[in-house]
Amino acid sequence: MDKAFYVKTGTSAVLAIVTTMGLFFFMSVLISGGKDLNKSDDSENFIEFVRVRPQENLETRTRRLPEKPPEPKDPPKMAPMASSAPTPQQPNMAKMDVPKLDNPLALGDGPFVGGIGGGTGSNDKSLTPLVRVQPQMPRKAAMEGIEGWVRLRFDVTEDGSVDNVSVVNSKPPRVFDSSARQALLKWRYKPQVVDGKPIRMEGLEVQLDFNFDE
Repeated sequence: MDKAFYVKTGTSAVLAIVTTMGLFFFMSVLISGGKDLNKSDDSENFIEFVRVRPQENLETRTRRLPEKPPEPKDPPKMAPMASSAPTPQQPNMAKMDVPKLDNPLALGDGPFVGGIGGGTGSNDKSLTPLVRVQPQMPRKAAMEGIEGWVRLRFDVTEDGSVDNVSVVNSKPPRVFDSSARQALLKWRYKPQVVDGKPIRMEGLEVQLDFNFDE
């Protein structure tokens, strides 16, 4: 009796297990099948609302590259033309009669040169002028043909230079004074020596003439 009981009980347990497993499997199939059906329904519903647009006819345009501009032609060479500019003519300058000087022209700051008059005074006979600068004839006096002279008093220093120049007399007054003084200041003398030493000479005089050669 115990053996039959155990067999019956075991068989019942196996059947119960198989039945339970079958139920679980069937439920899982139902669950998975329901999801697939829902998915298919959703996809079908989505497809129903999709509208397919007709394919538009697109106009295609062919782009062309810009044509290469023609190469510039070399300009025609121009033959060299002779210069037609007129030769400038020298203006006719009025001739002016410029009086001649009795002494040759010297290179100085001005264009006209005067002459050296009648030497120095009696108290400078022992002095020897080493450098004499010709006085310049003032332009106004030369243009107007004015002649004259200037008598100057001056000193000679120990080194032979001229100092302390003053006008003693002049004719015409103040016309040639400045030119005569400037020339005399450039003179150089050999100083007088006393007891082996050069000394200063004072109160010397010289006359500078401003005249024209006839």
